[in-house]
Amino acid sequence: MMKNRVYKLKAIGSFLALIMVLISCERDLSDDAVEAGFPTTGEIFTDNFVAMGSNFYFPFQGAKPDVFSVDNQVAYESNSSIRIDVPNANDPDGSFAGAIFRSDAGPRDLSGYDALTFWARATQGVAIGEMGFGVDFEGDRFRVARTNVSLSTAWQKIIIPIPDASKLTQERGMLWFSAGTQDTGGNAYTFWVDEVQFEKLGTIAQPRPRILEGQDQVTSSFTGSDLPIGGLTQTLNSANGDITVTAAPAYFDFSSSDNSVATIDSSGIAMVSGPGTTVISASLAGIDAAGSLTINSLGNFTSAPVPTRDPSNVISVFSDAYNNVPVDYYNGFFTPDGQTTQGGAPPANFGGDNVITYTDLNFVGIGTFLNVPTVNASSMTHIHVDLQVRETIDPGDFIRLQLINNVGGNESSGSVTLSSNQLQENQWVGFDVPLANFTGLASRDQLGLIFFVSDSTISNLFVDNIYYYTVPTSPVVAAPTPADPSSNVISLYSNAYTNVPVDTFRTPWSSAATTLTDEVIAGDDVKKYATLGFAGIETTSNTIDATGMTHFRIDTWSAGYTQFNIKLVDFGANGVFGGGDDTEHEVSITSPATGQWVSHDIPLSDFTGLVNRDNIAQYIIVAQPFEGTDVFVDNIYFRN
Repeated sequence: MMKNRVYKLKAIGSFLALIMVLISCERDLSDDAVEAGFPTTGEIFTDNFVAMGSNFYFPFQGAKPDVFSVDNQVAYESNSSIRIDVPNANDPDGSFAGAIFRSDAGPRDLSGYDALTFWARATQGVAIGEMGFGVDFEGDRFRVARTNVSLSTAWQKIIIPIPDASKLTQERGMLWFSAGTQDTGGNAYTFWVDEVQFEKLGTIAQPRPRILEGQDQVTSSFTGSDLPIGGLTQTLNSANGDITVTAAPAYFDFSSSDNSVATIDSSGIAMVSGPGTTVISASLAGIDAAGSLTINSLGNFTSAPVPTRDPSNVISVFSDAYNNVPVDYYNGFFTPDGQTTQGGAPPANFGGDNVITYTDLNFVGIGTFLNVPTVNASSMTHIHVDLQVRETIDPGDFIRLQLINNVGGNESSGSVTLSSNQLQENQWVGFDVPLANFTGLASRDQLGLIFFVSDSTISNLFVDNIYYYTVPTSPVVAAPTPADPSSNVISLYSNAYTNVPVDTFRTPWSSAATTLTDEVIAGDDVKKYATLGFAGIETTSNTIDATGMTHFRIDTWSAGYTQFNIKLVDFGANGVFGGGDDTEHEVSITSPATGQWVSHDIPLSDFTGLVNRDNIAQYIIVAQPFEGTDVFVDNIYFRN
């Protein structure tokens, strides 16, 4: 026991002495010591992996996971190589080969090199889709890719230049690849990679960075929009000629000529913050990049109305409100056929709202038939689309909406033309078009193309909320609950307010085929006018003085009306029908949305013939097609 105690005391004493030594040397260490950096090892794979740790291989999502192995039979001037077995396109475990090699031993300082190099060959001539470095699944901040890397059956050296080596002081993404079977008709093949390393070649020179593929582009946008700057490349000369790689935004230094209009962050996203004009440009390693983006900010953006249809009745192609079907493209770029339309890909984002924008429009197609299933809209009754024309609309201008079924097979198509008087300049207009109106569309079980055609009469167009839907025969949700204060309301019919006395909701002189029943929808009381032609509502015993009101509201729901009219009748100073002082006016709502509640909030000033408003006694509702559809009604009231 005593020996143990003495040993412990000695150990403590030694430890205290060591602390005193360290304290006494602290000033010398802080003055002279150099902070240890990350290892500068350039080799990744020679005869085996170099300083990569034990857990370094990570396949991409959707890729076949087991394509990688170390081949001890095939190598370039060594004993082994990295072998990648690219699967058949129809392999159930994954249709392509793609993965990253990430250093499990920690980051490396690669700032002393100018290229990633390796030797490679394949079982046949083939182009590997992408190969590069900087992908670590932890942000991929310094991602670099060389695309369509051409391999043959003979070994050849592949060089992937570093856009700016000074950025790579802590990099873990040593190598990545993505390889499919586009060049082999879907058939599997193998390629090998050997002597993988970062090198200082000394022959990498003449940097020529570009943004937006080197083009000077101009775009219009709105406050709150995020505009990603794409087309980021660096071209460098090597002993084998020019090599172009795609480079992550973090290699570039971006700038905005007017930060009050838009700023741009290190991820290459321009964030529009106010009206005006600014120019986005960039440099890489102190060299100005070719290309720029001029942003003309138009101020605040008004989104298209948010769809409210039941998702179970919808097949959506493009809408933030629903889950969309897969789409091949929003612009097919049919250039051999004379298409001039630009835009559409990717959709623009205005303050969080995704919108398809087209310029130079003559025709454009949205495709769902190349690599994704076609749309089976056999059970759907309508197509909806919101359009906003971004220019002056002249007589004769139009947008033709065309649908094509079974593209390239037993093809059929039909179209509907939206004329200039149906469109509005710089305002959203929603169109609900019965699919039966697409004459010539023999079936709709394999809808693969949606065309917008203007024949250049309209050049600039915004598109949103493209979806097919079926209209149920009656509502399943209640009408919107009004939010107007009761002190500002004179209500005829609404659960939200105390209603004034109403003599009748269906006068004897209403159209004979129209019947009225009281219904309850999702706990809310509504009036159902079956086969509505016209129906009269009367407050003749207690006429309404609406002189202090500004609007008349009525909520309607119908599966099939194409027009809805409301007429207000004032009985004049004597308060009785006739006598020469009655006034009235009828307002028509054309193409109201079907299959959903529509709140018609109509300014009383629109009832121009309603000279008097102090003895309103009759309210006449009319639907087209006449006596051809049921109309549900709720929330009938005047408001101020």
